[in-house]
Amino acid sequence: MDSTSQPLVDPRLRRVVAGVLAFWAVGLVLAEVVVQVAAGAAVLVAIILAARRSLRLAPDVRAYVAASLALCAWQLASPAVALLTGAAQRWPRSSRYGQVLDTVAGAAAACIGTVGVPWLLLAGVVAGGWLVATGLGMLQNRVRWSWEPPAFFKLNLSRLHENFGTEESPRYASGGFFFHRLRFAHGAIAALGPALAVLGGSELARRRGLAGLVVLGMLLSIYNAFARAALGAALIVSVVALLLLVQGRARKAGLVVLGVLVLVVVVSPAWRARMAKAVGNIYGGERQLAMSVGWELVREHPLAGVGFGNHKPAAMATAERTGINDFLATDAHNVWLTVWAETGLVGLLLFACMHVLLARALIRRHREGSLAATGALLSWVGFQVLALVHYLPFHSNVHLSFALIWGLGLCEGSGVLRGETPAASPLPASVGPAARS
Repeated sequence: MDSTSQPLVDPRLRRVVAGVLAFWAVGLVLAEVVVQVAAGAAVLVAIILAARRSLRLAPDVRAYVAASLALCAWQLASPAVALLTGAAQRWPRSSRYGQVLDTVAGAAAACIGTVGVPWLLLAGVVAGGWLVATGLGMLQNRVRWSWEPPAFFKLNLSRLHENFGTEESPRYASGGFFFHRLRFAHGAIAALGPALAVLGGSELARRRGLAGLVVLGMLLSIYNAFARAALGAALIVSVVALLLLVQGRARKAGLVVLGVLVLVVVVSPAWRARMAKAVGNIYGGERQLAMSVGWELVREHPLAGVGFGNHKPAAMATAERTGINDFLATDAHNVWLTVWAETGLVGLLLFACMHVLLARALIRRHREGSLAATGALLSWVGFQVLALVHYLPFHSNVHLSFALIWGLGLCEGSGVLRGETPAASPLPASVGPAARS
């Protein structure tokens, strides 16, 4: 059967896929374990579809899926290679090693999305969830959190007790339902792209209004989390969205809103203090130390790396000489540098290939008018900005949030978010020019 045919889909399978994607969307604002379970289920369903030869993917999506699988395979093998070459002394911790499955989560979402995506349900879950999380974050910002969650949640309240204000006027970092300011703020960047896409691309005023409210909520959440890189990423993604999606007065109004946000940051004593520390952190501070150790690992093991998940023990082995500590040794505080240090030049090239193929596929669909692809492309830009100073895959909820958005960006039917009826939606990618070539 060729790629242009439209196989009949079992209604039960549709419901399973809808449930997995909806559960995944809930996890974007609720808890890491939720997105991990949902992503695992998506991988399982994708394997079943592939085994049944039911996957019908456009060529550019197939290329992205293949690159994701290749990177995952190398990550699985790299610790063994590191042990054989003497670059590592032991196998990585199981919790860290298990994150190899996060690498194929975006590809899994794209695969199961061929069965059908409940776009309005997902949009409602993410919008409603983020508005509730924003309200919770505002409370956490103003009041020192006192409620102790059950131990099995494994939530660390110390992150909510960081005071970025003064003793007289305290300002605590928002953490949402994650109780962690970076998980909260970085997850917001993943979902900000789709919200901006609906705000700038929907033909229905009520949906634009709701999307605008969600965007403001996400910006407020990032501001209250005192996450510097996330705020910078949010501003860059928002400017890119304005350039891509709107013109004239709407673009000017958007720039005014962003200008007001920048002004609020400038006049905030807490944020001024945060920004003042940023330069020192990168030049001569903790982040520079972490990156310098990452570069040392790259120089010592450039081709195969120290093994996926082995950055921390490898970095700690240099502690006497470099002064790295247990906290900073976790990663190199940069996605690309950490990937190179752990999986070598082989892993770096595979990682770059995966992201280039993803971006190419999203750009094509954006040009064809896909709202989901536009949102995913904006999220991809945000990921690359954050990647300069954070190793995002360390927090699975963050990485899997981006993976869901990217996978959905490669799926069809998102025209319903714009306000189109299914019959008026653009042609599926499987019958587009790329598929015919």
